[in-house]
Amino acid sequence: MSFKSWAESRMRKLDWMDLALMKLGCVTFGVLLATLIPELTGFNPIWLVALFLVLELRPFYRGYIKKH
Repeated sequence: MSFKSWAESRMRKLDWMDLALMKLGCVTFGVLLATLIPELTGFNPIWLVALFLVLELRPFYRGYIKKH
């Protein structure tokens, strides 16, 4: 069994609530890191906005623009 087939078999068991909870967990972990390492909050917010846009570009395209 390849990693891809293993990962797909695990993902099929998850619903929208599981995915939302994983996202919230990641946000919580990021906030925890920012409180433990204050240097992380010293970034210019424009860099964080740019990173957000880069990371969300592909999912947005595949979900809303691309025709299946």
